[in-house]
Amino acid sequence: MNKNGFTIIEVVIVFLLILGVTFFVLPLSLNNTKQAQFISKWVNTYSGLEYVFSSIKAQNGFDLGKKFKHAKNNDYKTAVMLDIIKPYLRFKSGVPSSEYKPLYMNKKTVIQGDRYYFDNLYFWDDDKIFGLKWISDNCKENDVCASMLVDINGITLPNTWGKDIFGVNIFSDKLEPMGKNIERNVLKNDCSPFGFGVYCSYYYLIGGEFD
Repeated sequence: MNKNGFTIIEVVIVFLLILGVTFFVLPLSLNNTKQAQFISKWVNTYSGLEYVFSSIKAQNGFDLGKKFKHAKNNDYKTAVMLDIIKPYLRFKSGVPSSEYKPLYMNKKTVIQGDRYYFDNLYFWDDDKIFGLKWISDNCKENDVCASMLVDINGITLPNTWGKDIFGVNIFSDKLEPMGKNIERNVLKNDCSPFGFGVYCSYYYLIGGEFD
């Protein structure tokens, strides 16, 4: 016998199916929107950093290998570099370590002693966190002299590399996003739930997609 309409049970089943699909799809959509906003903000932030360092280079000279050739240790070099950068970035008071626990994209905690752990973090502008550390003893040409961390939405979660945390490598006369000159498949693997997320810093700047 042909039916001219749907029964109440059929309507309820269809409604529940739609509700179930929405339940799973909506959070993914919201997360993707938020990540797209993070990426857009990182692109703008990196562009600003390039301008800042070009200004520093023009006004102060920027051959760090020569500037810090006789400096006594890396902590001293970090302090001097912070003094050079501070008038341009206008960073503020330090970030208490108890309030800021960064993660890698694979959800592992960034621990003290890690290559991407920063002891000294500062509030920058009204909504960012900035960190700097010197990592090279010699700082010769093509060596990474120092590294910089930027959390583009500050102390607000997720505080995760590749989501709201990105990094920059500072050379003797230039700066580059972390991950530059790395093969694209390596970038993509690192910028995934199974990687550290550090190379997202460059991967997103060249149009890489997020999962």
